Amino acid sequence: MVAIKCIRLNEDLDDGRSQDRLVKRFTRETVVWQAAQHPNIVPFYGYQIADGEPMLVSPWCENGGLHTFLCNNPSLSDVDKLKLLRDAAHGLAHLHSLDPPVAHGDIKPENIMITDDGHGALRNFGHSRLMIGLNGHTGLTTGGQGAEWAGYQAKELYDGYSRPTSMSDVFSFGGLILATMSGKPPFHQHKSAPPIILAINKGQMPIPTEHPGLPEADPLWGLLRKCWDPVPTRRPSIRRIIAEVRLYDSDTPSLNNCGRILDSLKLR
Repeated sequence: MVAIKCIRLNEDLDDGRSQDRLVKRFTRETVVWQAAQHPNIVPFYGYQIADGEPMLVSPWCENGGLHTFLCNNPSLSDVDKLKLLRDAAHGLAHLHSLDPPVAHGDIKPENIMITDDGHGALRNFGHSRLMIGLNGHTGLTTGGQGAEWAGYQAKELYDGYSRPTSMSDVFSFGGLILATMSGKPPFHQHKSAPPIILAINKGQMPIPTEHPGLPEADPLWGLLRKCWDPVPTRRPSIRRIIAEVRLYDSDTPSLNNCGRILDSLKLR
């Protein structure tokens, strides 16, 4: 089975602008996705155009996205959750290492698919556009957000002109870690985007009391605070995050009451 993603026109725009945006979006997503082949990125099979509507084809993932998978598997161990996060981190590290580099721009649970063999893989490379990379050269970035995912977006992306970078991806990945390990997304206590955006613009971060699923003593909180540093250049790279992720000892009976064992994770 395959999954087909239709790229639709914005009906609010006039025909000329809509058609232009459609062509640009289709071209960008196709180029980025094709260039980003990796075991932890959902494969790109190709495209079709039917009745003037472009469609991108990829394998069907029966397990769905990370959020759905976690809801359907409430007893999933912390070890297995961390393995899925590690998979996603490897995929993101691959994007950041491309020449030119690619920033995903929309890291959130629904954009992490769970493959049939149980691994995490990135998807959704829509809205790609040119950006200036960290080293001053041109790279590619993908983007797009919904109000319900406001808590995953870095502060600098709310200034009205900044574009996603590898550093804003790291901010989002911190939110992904929190949502996966605690069961609640960042700023889940707010029911609409404006107060979330306001909190992020003030430099506020999620706190342990709002996420009892991830105890305050858990060492992951230290890593999360680094990911959410309001100064982008102070955030760790995704490679550093992979190196710092600590897996629970699978033989430990009580995961919340013990430290993690540092596991040196090599990039594929």
